[in-house]
Amino acid sequence: MFKHIAVAAVGAIAFFALTALHPAPALASFRVCNQSGEKIAVAIAYYGSDDDGWVSEGWWNLADGECATPIGKDLDNRYYYLFADGDQHTWTGDYDNCVDPSTAFTLKHADSDCNFAKKSFFKVDTGDTSTDYTYTFH
Repeated sequence: MFKHIAVAAVGAIAFFALTALHPAPALASFRVCNQSGEKIAVAIAYYGSDDDGWVSEGWWNLADGECATPIGKDLDNRYYYLFADGDQHTWTGDYDNCVDPSTAFTLKHADSDCNFAKKSFFKVDTGDTSTDYTYTFH
């Protein structure tokens, strides 16, 4: 019996040693944080190569001091586009994409096909798609 326990213990130690020597690769992600002093609703747009076109997604409702992760996987693009609407401010830009103003959404071909509302998103340059990126609203 002790022999079986010893073999199991050695096997467990070997497994943990190998795992420590070969850690899993880190995934990159795109986070948004709210430091604006007000509650905001955030939408993101990006070029989806799997979708063969622009995708917009929303809404992440953030109280002041909260963060969310709209893209929780490796980043496929260097540029992402954000729109946010708050109690007192709206963050906009020069890039129109479709949003559903009334409910959570994921819309494909959001730059051209729109049965809802167009909003003007601003460009965010992540600089490098291999690392995590956080955009903070002020």
